[in-house]
Amino acid sequence: MHLACSGYSPTRPEMCCIYFRNGFAYASDGHILAKNRISEISGLEDHEITALDGKFLHADFYKDMLKYDNIMIAEDGIECSKDNDKVFFYFSTFDKYPDAEKVLQEALNTQTTPLPQVRFDMKIIQRLNKSLFESDKCVATFKGTNKVIVFDSMMEGVSSVGLLMPCYSEDTEE
Repeated sequence: MHLACSGYSPTRPEMCCIYFRNGFAYASDGHILAKNRISEISGLEDHEITALDGKFLHADFYKDMLKYDNIMIAEDGIECSKDNDKVFFYFSTFDKYPDAEKVLQEALNTQTTPLPQVRFDMKIIQRLNKSLFESDKCVATFKGTNKVIVFDSMMEGVSSVGLLMPCYSEDTEE
């Protein structure tokens, strides 16, 4: 998830975070958008997933958190432990996160059209692949020339979905 976040964004610092909402984790840098069901990517119980609702966790904290065996969700952050090592990662506070679900739904509802060619940055696709749970095999749905590409995991029971925004260049036609 942390790989889908923006590395640094002074104008949109919330894009440096994973956002938890309605049982899902969202991350985006403006080029890609990753959505994973929390119950599929973690061993958290329902009450812990509910406690994450509306919270922001910085991508660097999320990455570090993966090194620990045990986590406990608190009101202001996540306590992690492994053997005798304990650490606490505080949630970030922002007023809102871009409406990732709206962006996803608009992309999913866009008519699919045949394409003569598609331009994309392979490094961005690699990051999207690493950001999504069980996404080594996906169905890619092309929404049109210079439109978003939707990636759905082919693993049964996995609800991960990712978006790849179009890659523009000087000679790209609208």
